[in-house]
Order: sequence, then C-alpha cells, then structure tokens
Amino acid sequence: MIEQSLPTYTHDFENEQRWKSSSTPHYLFRYFAGSEAEKDLKKITETQESSYKRIMAFLELPDPGRQIEYFFYPDAQTKKLLMGDDWYAQAIFKEFRVHVLYTDHDKPLGEHEDTHLLSLPWGLSVGFFQEGLAEFMVGHAWDGRSHESYVREGYAQNIYPKISDFFEHNAWIKTDDNKPLYFYSLAGAFTAFIVKEYGKTNFKKAYQKMDRNLSGEENEQIFSSIVGPIADIEQKFKDTLL
Repeated sequence: MIEQSLPTYTHDFENEQRWKSSSTPHYLFRYFAGSEAEKDLKKITETQESSYKRIMAFLELPDPGRQIEYFFYPDAQTKKLLMGDDWYAQAIFKEFRVHVLYTDHDKPLGEHEDTHLLSLPWGLSVGFFQEGLAEFMVGHAWDGRSHESYVREGYAQNIYPKISDFFEHNAWIKTDDNKPLYFYSLAGAFTAFIVKEYGKTNFKKAYQKMDRNLSGEENEQIFSSIVGPIADIEQKFKDTLL
C-alpha cells in the first residue's frame, strides 16, 4: 500500500489513559469522559452505522471483518498533542482508524472518512477521485451546502484548472488550502456526474486503474479509454452546472 503523507503523525494516543470506549458491530469508538462525543454517542453510533450500510451497498464489497476504530478528541490542542495534527479528521489506511476533532462546533461525522477505509479493496486512486468518491458518498459539502453550488462559484472565480490536471496525483495535494470546500466539492460533483452519466462500473474501472505513481498523461489515457475524452466530458459536466 502507498504510504500516507502524514509526517507529523504520532501514536501517543495509544498511551492515553483517559479513553472511554463503546463498541458496535462495525465500530469501536474512543472518547473522553464528559466530552461532546460522549454526550452525542447515540447520534454518533446511529450516524456511522447508517453510513457504513450505505457505503457498503454502493461499493458492493464483502464485510472487511474488522471494526473501524474512531478516536474523538475534545479540542484541537489535544488532538495535535496525541496524534500530531489538529485537522478535523484523518483516516489512517494501514491502521483502519479515524482521528476526529469533535467539539460543540466541529462534528465531522458521516460517510467521508469511512469511505476512504472501506474502499481500500478498490485500491488507492489519484487523490482527486479518492476524495471525490468520499464526497460523493456524503452527497454534499461538509457545511451542508451542495457541491454544485460551490462548483458554480469556483468556476465563476476561475479558481479551477482543467480537471485533467488533477489526474496528476500531486496536483490534488497542491490545491489551495484556503479553499478546500471548492476543491472537494469539485471532486464530489464530478464523481457524481461520472457515476450518473457513465455508470458506476466505468467509474470503478477508472478509479482502480488510475495510479498515483503514473503521470497525468498516462492517467488521462486510462480514463479516456474507459470513460471517454476528458475534455468533452468536462464540458458536458460544466454545461449541467452553468
């Protein structure tokens, strides 16, 4: 498996004594006493189990035979101290774990991170489609707005390169960190368009064959041979939005 780019990731959370835990058929949740996560445990359990069923129904894969382990951190400082990063959420592929910043303001639940883990039998595609698949499973941007509304704004502001540029894996990694909702929404909306207009089977084939270690041109050739010419498809996509 390709190594994740998480240079500050640490395992100090494994030695933390304050974790409480709760188990469900598909999850093991860890949280601190009195935290927002503990207060919302019923909601968390129902949301994630429902998300799990939806993801697995779409992927059409057998049960992985292991629980997804969640760590809920009560604030950004604690999260950074124990696992090395204060971002909202990360799925750790090799460990089948998800680290989440869960507060009264930030509650990143749902399909996104679980899709990263449950889709691993499909392989690790280029970042644009890996995140696109996760966003597609969520169905909207993480603030609740539609992907399409962000994409329209993004095109109006001329912040997007050609979609084919993202067939180079590093191009996705280098997107503007100040505009994540625009780029994640583009990936989610375009993935939804491909699945709807060209079929899940073709999307899956392209997802599996496009490789992070290949050049953008090589991945474009793969995509075009399975789905069709990307320039034509991108124009059709834009026509549905603008």
